[in-house]
Amino acid sequence: MATILIPTIARDVHAAAVALALEQRGHRPIRWFCADFPEQCSISMSPDGDAPTQLAVRDAHGVLFDTLPDIYWNRRLSPPVLGPGLPEGDRQFALRESQVLLSGALGLASQHAFAVNDVHRAGRAENKVLQLAAARELGFTLPDTLISNEPARIRRFLREHERGGAVFKSFRPVTWESSDCLAMLFTARITEAMLPDDALLRLAPGIFQACVPKAHELRITCMGDELIAARLDSQATPTGKTDWRVAQLSELSITEAELPAELQQRCRALLRRLGLVFGCIDVIVTPEGEHVFLEINQMGQFLWVEEMCPAVPMLQTFCEFLLSGDARFRRRPGPAKGPAYADVRSAALALLDAERDLHRQPEHDSHVVYE
Repeated sequence: MATILIPTIARDVHAAAVALALEQRGHRPIRWFCADFPEQCSISMSPDGDAPTQLAVRDAHGVLFDTLPDIYWNRRLSPPVLGPGLPEGDRQFALRESQVLLSGALGLASQHAFAVNDVHRAGRAENKVLQLAAARELGFTLPDTLISNEPARIRRFLREHERGGAVFKSFRPVTWESSDCLAMLFTARITEAMLPDDALLRLAPGIFQACVPKAHELRITCMGDELIAARLDSQATPTGKTDWRVAQLSELSITEAELPAELQQRCRALLRRLGLVFGCIDVIVTPEGEHVFLEINQMGQFLWVEEMCPAVPMLQTFCEFLLSGDARFRRRPGPAKGPAYADVRSAALALLDAERDLHRQPEHDSHVVYE
């Protein structure tokens, strides 16, 4: 029996579904809601001579775990959360100290287990500046790209691409939430006329890219050396032509796709360059059949692919990958083991409903469903 530590946030159906599937296979998954720390959760560490460092975490129900895990799934991290009550200076001190301990505990668990992905490497890989540079060095084709906050450069770039069009992307998912609405920022077309004044433009760096003609798109989920590619017919949707995440899933045709050998090699090389063992890569396929790299999400969502295309065993393959402890994992021929996503989805959603008021919400929850 393996112990799998899953740091996560409230309402995370991926963590719940994977945990249920692992339990059905006789293993011990532990979902750790890091936002509960420090008010509803405690962390204790004891470096003791030549003995292994002890790490114990308790929550409102008792000991969550008191030994380092065999497997660490770096699912969704949250910083510590503190409610009101402390003077602001004291609150900032408490949050800072809590963050140091939480980061140390997560790093320790990651270091001593098969990590998917290693905490420190995951943080670096999420930086789009670094991942785009790595992809270019490995021979991926990229859209013409400018990353900047310099107004003159941005305006000149948009003028140069006025005929074919350009898009804007943020570095990380972002939302604006109020009591009656939720606004989310996706990839969007942009022109020079849409820009704010230079003083404001300088305050928010962004990613500007030339539009690339699309025949369709690929979502490539990498689990070790195993690559599962889903073809997304985004151009057949009314709203998902620029960013397929905007489309309703019911409008988005998804089928399993075969990848050229050269593209497979580059995807595996990118993971190794970034120090990852898991990642979701987004690629445009042009009408001429060229593959254009957009980004890699080191902890992207993947169960929605199986939900829309049940023939693709994403949940079973991911559980096999976790339990393998193998950074060069490949699927074995034959039927996949364990429950399919359809077998646990209802139970996972019911579990999240039952936990609705039990755990703290991250202060900067992105609310993004399909990253």
